[in-house]
This record gives sequence, structure tokens and C-alpha cells, in this order.
Amino acid sequence: MKSLFQDGHGDLEEKSNNFTAMRILFALFVLYGHALMIPLGLPYVGVWATTVDFIVQCALDGFFILSGYMITASAMKSRDIGRYTGARLFRIFPGLIATVLVLWLVVGPLFTTLPMTEYWVSSQTWLFPLKLISQADPMAGLPGVFAGSPMGENVNGPLWTIRYELMAYLGVGVLMMVGLYRKNAQVLVWTALTLAFGMAVETFGYRGIGEETIGTLARFAPAFMVGAAFHAGRNYLRLTPALAGLAILAALATHNTPMGWMMVDIALAASYLLIGYARIPGRIGERVRNVEDVSYGIYILHWPIGMMAFALMPGLNTTVLALIMLPLAVLAGWGLRVTVEKPALALRAQLSGRSNNTSTAIPVA
Repeated sequence: MKSLFQDGHGDLEEKSNNFTAMRILFALFVLYGHALMIPLGLPYVGVWATTVDFIVQCALDGFFILSGYMITASAMKSRDIGRYTGARLFRIFPGLIATVLVLWLVVGPLFTTLPMTEYWVSSQTWLFPLKLISQADPMAGLPGVFAGSPMGENVNGPLWTIRYELMAYLGVGVLMMVGLYRKNAQVLVWTALTLAFGMAVETFGYRGIGEETIGTLARFAPAFMVGAAFHAGRNYLRLTPALAGLAILAALATHNTPMGWMMVDIALAASYLLIGYARIPGRIGERVRNVEDVSYGIYILHWPIGMMAFALMPGLNTTVLALIMLPLAVLAGWGLRVTVEKPALALRAQLSGRSNNTSTAIPVA
């Protein structure tokens, strides 16, 4: 009974947590959800598919929750906006740029149904890297590539969430510059305002410029700030299994209300942080805590791997497709980590005059 009220909050400085492994697990959940989507298309149909979709949505919010928690810890520890900006840019863009270039220069020419001349003279081809890297249109496709898929010419579906992670980074950066993200109370106020924004959009809707962006921001911004609030409020509210249980009950009670999904995010945040700080004993725990962070690579590479597999073998069912995507995505994620992400992090450390420590990399959705 006592364990229900035991504070499960740990210290990020000790780097003795399971957050990297959790991000990898989130990425694998998304991979499986997309293994259903690629051959079947949308909307999800059936109890299993809709259940998987709910788990995937919880995983996506998990990325933002953990990101909000860790970004806030980093931002409140150091007020150096230059280092903050560099860390965010070097975390997101090297892997993104490398992935986009491979899709543009290798995957596109191999899988397009158009003659090479038509592929390379198309404005769609030349605008593709600009649209994805800038996040102006992360769902942009390449001409004739994967045209036979139920998902259309969607070359890399998961990239759409990066836009909202960048928005979160920008928002925190601006608040840091004006001195409004330095104190715990300030973070909690911004969290309350963000939750109010999310509930307002959910209640009244929004029609106008950037309608889709505003609607999605009203979902992910609260998730990010809920994570931020759990860090800022760590001295005021104990992170206990009892708290997580109460949050889950509150989420169930507010189901189908404007604040329902935000209550889910609070329940997820409490649960994820408890799991993240849980001490797993022995060698297994050591391996979990020190696992290589291949989450970003898995996340941004699994979709084109699945689309290529389905293009080569159109009759694949969802289970076989998932079994093909899993090892290839993990291997590709490891390759991206070793050849692009870690060298980029080392370069950032060199430029900032600090020793490289890749374990402090901040996660993204």
C-alpha cells in the first residue's frame, strides 16, 4: 500500500532512466500501426485496427510528453539560447536531410512509374526536398512513386509530426529569450494557457487560415506542455502510482468531452514518467538504460521501407509487412544513428566547445 504513494520522480542528470527505450517502443508502435495502414488505407476498420490506432496515438503523444519534459529540463538549466537552438537544429535536421535526400535521389528513381526524363524534369521532383526539409508540406510525394499504394504517393507519412515538434521548440525558445520560461510558475502558467487553447479549439472548432495546422497544434501543444508541467511541478506534486491511477480515472470520466484527450495526456504523462524512472535491476536494466537511441531513425525511415516492400510485393498482408518492416527499420535506424546523428551531435559539441555526450540528445516525434 505504501508503494502507491511513493514518489517515482528521478533525476535526469543521473541519466539512469528508461526514456530512450520508451521512445524506441513508441516508434515501433507507430511502425505497426503503419503496417496496417499501408496495405489497407484509411480509415481504420475493425476492432483490432482501431485499437492499434488508439495505441499509436498514445505513442505519438508520448513523444511530445517526454520531449516537453526533457526540453523544459534543459531550457531551465541553461539559458543560453544559442546552445538551445543548436541542440534542437542538430537533433532534427541532419537525419531529416539525409532521409529526404535518399528518398529523392535513390528511392524515387527506383520506384517511379515514369521515365527518368519525366521524373527529373517534373517540378514536383525538384520541390520535394524543399517541401519536406522546410516542413512546408511534409506529406509531399514524388511523381509516379508508390502510385499504386492505397496511401497514394505518400513517400514518408510520419514526417508530418516534425512540424509540430519544431513549433514547440520555437515557442520555448522565444519564451526563453524574453525571460518567460525561467521559473517553474511560469511554465505552469503557460501549460494552463495551452490547455485552455486546446479545449477552446476542441469545443468551438476553428475555420480559417491554417485550419489543419491549428487543429493539430491544439492536440500536440497540450501534450508537450503537460510534459513540461510535470517537470516544473515536480517539487509541488509527488509522482506516484496513486496519482497515475487518479489521472486514468479522470480520463475515463471525461471521455467524449472537450478536455477528454488532455486528461488522457495527463494520465499518460504520469504513467510514462513512472515507467521511465522505474529501476529495472540487473543486466537487463543496464541494457535498457544504455540502449542506442535509434528511435528517430526508426520513426522517419519505417514508412518508406514499408512502402517499398508493398510496392515490390503488393499482396503482402499486414502481419508479414510488419515482420519485414521491423528488422529493416531497426537496422536503418541504427545506420542513420551511427553515420549521421552521432557525427552531427559530435560536431555540435565541437562547435559549442563542449565534450560530446550523445546520451543527452532530446527526443522528437
